[in-house]
Amino acid sequence: MFTTNYLSDPKRIHENRESSRSYYLPYAPTDDHDNSSRVLSLNGFWRFRYFPSHLDIEKEQFFSDEFWQNSNRIPVPSNWQMEGYGKPHYTNIQYPFPINPSYTFSEIPVGVYRCDFSCDPQKMQQFFRFEGVDNCFALYLNGMYIGFSKGSRNPAEFDVTAYIQKGENQLVIEVFQWSDSSYIEDQDMWWLSGIFREVALLSRPKECIWDFQIQTSFDSNYENGILTIDFPKIHGNQLACEIFLEKEAIVFQKKIVIDKDNHCFSFPVVSPKKWTAETPELYRLRLVTSEEEICQEIGFREVALLENKICINGKPILFKGVNHHEFHETKGRALPKGFLEEEIQLIKQAHFNAIRAAHYPHSPEFYQLCDRYGLYVMDEADLECHGIGSTGDQNFLSSNQEWKEAYLDRMKQMVERDKNYTSIVIWSVGNESGNGTNHEAMIRWCREKDPTRLIHHEGESRDCLSKTDGRYVKDVQQADFNSRMYATIQELQEVVDNPKVIKPYILCEYGHAMGNGPGSLKEYWEMFYKEPQLQGGFLWEWKDQGIKAKREGQLTYLYGGDFGDIPNDYNFVLDGLMTPDLQPSPSYFDIQRQQEPITIDFSSYEVGKIILRNRNQFKDLLGMKCCFEMKQDQEVLARKIVTVNLPHEKDAEITLPRDLLNTEKGNLLKVLIFDDQKALHGKLANIVASMPVEGFSLPEPEPDLLIFNEIQDDAKILLLQHGTNYLRVDKVTGKWQFMNEQQDIYLASPESIFWRPTTNNDFISSETWREYGVDRMLTNVMNCSIVANDSEKLKLSLREAIGPAGKFWHIEQTSTITFFKDGRVIYEISGEPKNNYPLTVPRIGLVWQLHKQFDKTCWSGKGPIETYADTDNGSYFDVFSQATDELSFRYLYPQESGNHCQTKWATFKADSQLALKFQGSDSFNFSVHPYSVAAIDSAQHLHELKKADRYYLYIDYQQHGIGSRSCGPDVLDKYQLHLQKYHYQFEVRIKGV
Repeated sequence: MFTTNYLSDPKRIHENRESSRSYYLPYAPTDDHDNSSRVLSLNGFWRFRYFPSHLDIEKEQFFSDEFWQNSNRIPVPSNWQMEGYGKPHYTNIQYPFPINPSYTFSEIPVGVYRCDFSCDPQKMQQFFRFEGVDNCFALYLNGMYIGFSKGSRNPAEFDVTAYIQKGENQLVIEVFQWSDSSYIEDQDMWWLSGIFREVALLSRPKECIWDFQIQTSFDSNYENGILTIDFPKIHGNQLACEIFLEKEAIVFQKKIVIDKDNHCFSFPVVSPKKWTAETPELYRLRLVTSEEEICQEIGFREVALLENKICINGKPILFKGVNHHEFHETKGRALPKGFLEEEIQLIKQAHFNAIRAAHYPHSPEFYQLCDRYGLYVMDEADLECHGIGSTGDQNFLSSNQEWKEAYLDRMKQMVERDKNYTSIVIWSVGNESGNGTNHEAMIRWCREKDPTRLIHHEGESRDCLSKTDGRYVKDVQQADFNSRMYATIQELQEVVDNPKVIKPYILCEYGHAMGNGPGSLKEYWEMFYKEPQLQGGFLWEWKDQGIKAKREGQLTYLYGGDFGDIPNDYNFVLDGLMTPDLQPSPSYFDIQRQQEPITIDFSSYEVGKIILRNRNQFKDLLGMKCCFEMKQDQEVLARKIVTVNLPHEKDAEITLPRDLLNTEKGNLLKVLIFDDQKALHGKLANIVASMPVEGFSLPEPEPDLLIFNEIQDDAKILLLQHGTNYLRVDKVTGKWQFMNEQQDIYLASPESIFWRPTTNNDFISSETWREYGVDRMLTNVMNCSIVANDSEKLKLSLREAIGPAGKFWHIEQTSTITFFKDGRVIYEISGEPKNNYPLTVPRIGLVWQLHKQFDKTCWSGKGPIETYADTDNGSYFDVFSQATDELSFRYLYPQESGNHCQTKWATFKADSQLALKFQGSDSFNFSVHPYSVAAIDSAQHLHELKKADRYYLYIDYQQHGIGSRSCGPDVLDKYQLHLQKYHYQFEVRIKGV
């Protein structure tokens, strides 16, 4: 009988819970497969009462009408914190309670649920099945105690045949927010409680299949298959069963009899269609007994280690993976219908072929979708005790025998439930929980239960690091392959070069996608494609876990600490490729580019050819459309569409259409590959690439430039008329303003800037930059002189010393500014750092204040979204047009964004036909924001950003790279902006009315 003592006893894992089984829904023989009469869903609104302390209630009260008089209604599934009870709490590593295993809090919040339902058992067995309850729970039916279970992300099933009654029934669930099991559920995510997955009442005949296990294999040529079905447990002594394997039609039909001595059966299948992530061919398996039918989708695939390579169907594969948490912006871990499928579709469009279920078994729907859409899954046990490392011993629990059964239960629950999903190719023993004897027990059990899949144990890989220099020096022994988190490019090369590391090597986490970043994905993928031992990785992570809220009348997203949750790990929960509402961040397009199945090689352009390469390992790409465009800036001079067929792992040389090459004015060749298929799995996201060709250069000054007419020229001021506008130049300070007759300033002279709003990945570098005072640079004008003043131009020379107060360093900068009467302003800037200056700075450039009427932007260079030195973000060269307000991505934690690399020119237009065009002798960076650097840098949420009455335009010589230092390697040296001598030049062209 359950008592609250169970909440601090790791040996008390469950009571009266049925043995674990594979997931399926039972059907009556006459049922439509879309709707089972044997499953009574209890999802809906339940009565609910929340208590801050378990000491505040007596179980006897649960069954009185008086107890429920003050109850509210709560949706099931849901997390009660997301419904207004208690508060969400975010931690990454640290526990939210004192570390004293196996105790958490002396007073534990409780949610008590009640569901009244009606049923007719009809002499059948009755089972309650809970797919997920956080953290643990006891259940009562019609006033009788039924059982208890721990394991938040694992199912629990209870036989209630003896307690259920025909007609009305009352189910009461008592859910506890904390227990000893919280110590091994310390994943990097929100602590959220309640019944958050489906609840159902299952009706089963007295004689039925309880569990079955499917395995597929191939002959030595991977031509013919073998389907093996084991029935480890049935209800009844003997059970007749008819097996159907179907795909469009019946492949085979077999009759068997199952008993304790005869429960494993194998069937040959001639030339089955093979399942891979690229070709997710599925069959329907039906197990039919006299009173029940079970359906399961299966694929024929075999995973194995062959010649020290992870192979699918005999061929080494490359994991293009992502880590995925179950989370919704307003529902927490209770995902709305259709949400998971929308995520999976977006994951496939980014060319991912693998998912790590981080860091717990996901809902059954997740694996069904991965089977259908084609994704290799690393299924992970609901096990993490990262915070226990603060004891000084990461194996404090993992080698503790008192916790052994709790560890084993996590592994058994996952494997038993998920063993029949084709997409699962790897079992993981958990995350960030050390490498202890309890893990060894998990691995031994798993290998005996399921020898057909590989085993992942990143904790063991940590023990393969040298204790002297931290290098990876040897293979894992228990796991099937080496696995690391956030390893550097250098480590990847060292592993490849080390003869003692032979097993495959993957990154179970890399490319920490927190805020702006990660950088250098290109370098990782160059290594993965080049070195067969490096079999890819799983990017961290899919989606920001921000909680949607309204603050100061604006929508915003909240993170650790915003709910008064102490201790917390702040905004570390915002580290995904997608925003919580599934809007792609720029880095989504970066990883999409790196993982594209088709590459476009322009190296043979000079001989009128390009090379297309199909990187797919199994799937031919047939009937692809290839659109060629020869452009001159925005104008398409010639266009041609051809159909191409690309066999997997093959190149195709495409001869460029002659009419494209005969265009003399063309300066940009653009190639678009798209797919007309509408099949569920076949449609390919568009692939775009472009190449500047001869002639891609700055155009001549436009004929519609307005001439400057001199109005005033004295010792201090030069005033020039430009159409209906004016240019005012201060000859003493070098400052100038472009304004209208009402003296509304359209554009003012710029200020030098070396700071940027820090990104999440800047957090180490920014400490150094702030220490050097880069964020508070002051400018002293040392000299301003007129170099030339004639009928054609005015040239000023400006010498400045730019540096921080109280620091012994500065930059000597000389700017030559030339105002031409034909409407051009040319800047030529040189700088040199002096004395004890920092090694790097965030940026070198100028900031301009731009009137809000310039609300349209057009530029030639990389786009259409932001790019930095080490983040390509799926960009290509072209001419792009966009609303000025939309040039920057709104990261949930405000930071640097919206930069555009390798820009040739950028034009800012107003409705009045007035335009300002910036162009460089070399390419430059530009960005525009409706907020100042200081405003962005000080804001911690979206709602704290208040738009200014102007735009801030940044024309940068260079910017520092992005990197992945929020949790991983810093910016590679080649992408760092080293502070040294610099020189750049550009011009402003004023076009107007």
